[in-house]
Amino acid sequence: MNTEGGDRLSSLSDDLIIKILSYNDTKQAIRTSILSPRWKNTWKSIPHLDLSTDDDTSTTTFPDFAHFFYFNLDFTRDLSSNHDFTRVLSSRYNEVELASVKLTVREGFRQAFVQTVIEYAYSHNVQKMIIKWLDIMRLELPNSLFMSQSVKDFTFIGPTSIFNQPKINSFLDLPALTTLHLENVTISNKNCAEYGGLFSKCPNLKNLTLFKCDIDEVNSFIRHSEFSKLAPETGLYSYANVVVPHVKNLTVVDCRGRFLLYAPELSSLMYETYYYETFYANGLSCLEKVEFYMCPFEEDSYAVVEILQGFHNAKFLTLGLEIFEVASFVDEVTNLPSPFGNLTSLEIYPRRLDRKKNVKKVKIPKQVTNFLLGASPNATVSIYSRKEVEALKHATSAQRMLAKLQV
Repeated sequence: MNTEGGDRLSSLSDDLIIKILSYNDTKQAIRTSILSPRWKNTWKSIPHLDLSTDDDTSTTTFPDFAHFFYFNLDFTRDLSSNHDFTRVLSSRYNEVELASVKLTVREGFRQAFVQTVIEYAYSHNVQKMIIKWLDIMRLELPNSLFMSQSVKDFTFIGPTSIFNQPKINSFLDLPALTTLHLENVTISNKNCAEYGGLFSKCPNLKNLTLFKCDIDEVNSFIRHSEFSKLAPETGLYSYANVVVPHVKNLTVVDCRGRFLLYAPELSSLMYETYYYETFYANGLSCLEKVEFYMCPFEEDSYAVVEILQGFHNAKFLTLGLEIFEVASFVDEVTNLPSPFGNLTSLEIYPRRLDRKKNVKKVKIPKQVTNFLLGASPNATVSIYSRKEVEALKHATSAQRMLAKLQV
């Protein structure tokens, strides 16, 4: 390792060393301080704070984590209190702003510990937050978690159990936010209606993902003056209203609750539900790409037709095969003109492979074909059966296995 009286590690520039250490979690970064005298304090300049773990079954507790920090910092007193962990954070160079913070909250973590990390992150102008909340005993989230002037990218993931989802009761005060991912969380408007709704203070939000969330239907999800365009006489205000005027990309997967959407600047929508949930949208004049999957009942055929008509500007349309397995759907579209004048690509793809219907070559009724393609006869069409998708799935698995063997 020695080269002309030095070592190769010491010959690296400070910026390169910091970049290398940024690929490790915070505990590992501190551990590297023993590799070179020059690295003793380098970890204090890393713009990333990673207090997470990829092992969901880990039994590592906060005191163990804090003890490791202080052992490497030559602190000798008892290391189990939140005050001690605050000293760890204060050992970082205070002038260094944070690019990202990752935190896994587990059972047994003290409320003060979580609050300390949040306050430290926001006081250092963190740009990206990734929170994994696995504490099923503490489901009320601190309001301060969603109040930051600096955060642009926020990911929050709750526990997988639908019976133990943390709840967001407060509006999100994140004026710089552009990308938001919420997963396994209950979203309520109980305490934020007076402020205009959950996203009313996120004026720059462009990309929104709601994955397996439970949407509160008791109160309007959000209120906005633009809802005057949504035909209030229909009584749709009782729905889970989602108003995101500036969102460009929206993904909604397996969210429980009726869904009413207003997103006039939306260009890409991916909506998937394993069963059937009521969906209503209006003002989608900029929508170009749509992936839409649900499993309706026969009595829902008229509602499905209304949904599809709302996608009339789409250029790229992917629909679930299950929609066409509703027999009465054919009757609903027989006398309707095709709304899809801009369509260039249509794909029909099954999402529920457990259904036994239509295992042979798929044939879409002529009336449905006219409804989808009548205004865009030159659009390319791809239709997949469950049998074909199963074959593709197995082929993909075999390819992955072959790639591992080759490595």
